[in-house]
Amino acid sequence: MNKIIHFIKLVRYKNLVIIILVQSATKFFLINPYVKDPTLSNLEFIIFLFSLLTIVAGGYIINDIYDIENDKINKPEKRIIDLKISKSFALKTYYILNFIGMSSSFYLSFIINKIWYCLIFLFFIYSLWKYSKNYKSSFILGNLQVAFLTSLSIFTLAIYDIVSKGNLISNGTKMVFIIIIIYCGFSFITTLMREILKDIEDIEGDRRNDANTLAIKYDINKTKKIVSLLTWIPIVGIGYFQYFQYSVLNTEFSVPLSYWGVNIYSVSHMFVLQLLLFFLLYKIYFAKSKSDFHYTSALCKIIMLVGILAIPLNYFLHI
Repeated sequence: MNKIIHFIKLVRYKNLVIIILVQSATKFFLINPYVKDPTLSNLEFIIFLFSLLTIVAGGYIINDIYDIENDKINKPEKRIIDLKISKSFALKTYYILNFIGMSSSFYLSFIINKIWYCLIFLFFIYSLWKYSKNYKSSFILGNLQVAFLTSLSIFTLAIYDIVSKGNLISNGTKMVFIIIIIYCGFSFITTLMREILKDIEDIEGDRRNDANTLAIKYDINKTKKIVSLLTWIPIVGIGYFQYFQYSVLNTEFSVPLSYWGVNIYSVSHMFVLQLLLFFLLYKIYFAKSKSDFHYTSALCKIIMLVGILAIPLNYFLHI
């Protein structure tokens, strides 16, 4: 029983739950209601999600395998491989999970008559392995790679469910596609911020293992300024959307119109999200200790979740 619990922790079950929430919100509250004839049935979506989860879980395992020495310094109390689970067992599980994920993605791609789509999942496997082996300790490249893969996981659903049938012909579907792209950008920025903050948190172990992260190359204070600048990107983007909300709510139309994301509740949600981003700026400015930076990286994850909540919120307010 203990081994099962340790394995669940090894594959970062909390992050996997976030993936389930993000993908499910996109599918059931954005694509299904507003896209005419989406490609994936609910069962096929489950296969898609299962493929993604197994491959991501495998990525976390291989990351910890390559990160054993760093974790001895950065997270000695949280180490699992070689303490709770053997390295050989972890490696075997990594191969099994990738085989299951790749097989499922091939089956799904075959069903929708787009075999080559399974290469996207192969790219995920290769990229997660390459990140763990080479890029994690490199200057900014590893951070960008994780951020890109996070946003790509959302965009891949759009490829399978919208692009595969050429559904972009419809104006309504184009809008859904644009919303998904915006959320991909939001996920990219927040993940990039979080990854850089995690590098600051782990700077001691990275230094001892000759890593070349942003925090090591430019020191902590300069890196904090870089993350703060990145934080302004979603703040400004949300501000632009808030201006759109304000303009619509203060304009009288001859015909009653209903805009997705324009009502008092959506306005309040955007305001809360923006407050969280300003609070993140505040916490980054005063962050000094390892625990401070752990808090800011966790806050980035919360901000991402709150941002994604806009999809089901606007769906229930729009129907």
